Amino acid sequence: MIIPIFPLTICLLPQGYTQLRIFEPRYKRLVSESLKSGLGFGLCMLADDNKSILPIGTLTKIIDFEMLEDGLLGISIQGQKTFTINQISVDDDGLKRADVSLIDSWPSDIIEQQNAQPHIHQIDRKKDKLLSSTLKQILQEYPQHLAHYSEEKFNDIAWVCQRWLEIIPLSSKEKYQCINSHDHRLAKSFLLDIIK
Repeated sequence: MIIPIFPLTICLLPQGYTQLRIFEPRYKRLVSESLKSGLGFGLCMLADDNKSILPIGTLTKIIDFEMLEDGLLGISIQGQKTFTINQISVDDDGLKRADVSLIDSWPSDIIEQQNAQPHIHQIDRKKDKLLSSTLKQILQEYPQHLAHYSEEKFNDIAWVCQRWLEIIPLSSKEKYQCINSHDHRLAKSFLLDIIK
């Protein structure tokens, strides 16, 4: 699968939501192509040097667009699936394209009722609930983002960890290590070290 890619310093993961301001002609072309093809585009995180592209990205779908007051194009995007980059080519205007292979999303892990769990599991679930409730408190400051997330999603610790990775100020290298894992557990341990 070959898709246009947008390298950025931000991180967006499956089911995540963000908004971008588009001003470079090559990225206006990326938006136009993505809307016509219906395939979307790849959002790829830049490494900490802000130059090289990390080999994992997220296939995104444009869900809305508008002309902003400053004359720039604003788009709202949602993450669909993660992918690994096999090869990158560059168009004449500098727009990058990548041959990508889709990879499995993290499996869901529902935060169950504490009283139904053994004691050790209860402690773990308390930590899950802390991460979930703290995330919700932060997102209440951004109602437009929160409106895209259903209440039930906050009961899935894998989903919660992905939303944290999108907003928390970890290095690209640390985020990449977490995203490159097969599930949310590494991300969760990173997050619990930061959020006490």
